[in-house]
Amino acid sequence: MTLTELLAERGREFIFEGFRRDDLIRFGKFYSESWWDHKPSNESKVLYPIPQRQLDLNPNLKQNPGY
Repeated sequence: MTLTELLAERGREFIFEGFRRDDLIRFGKFYSESWWDHKPSNESKVLYPIPQRQLDLNPNLKQNPGY
């Protein structure tokens, strides 16, 4: 089994489990592959934004790039 086949199988197996984004990042396909309603994203979208409440509570935090 190739890594491409493994990624496709995980996509079918865990379609409603919420793992697809993490798998695409792990396999280096997040920037180049489309799936369901996702279009290829830029590198700034690998990290989630830090919630504003957390930024307000801790002045040492900086928002992740791209948000």
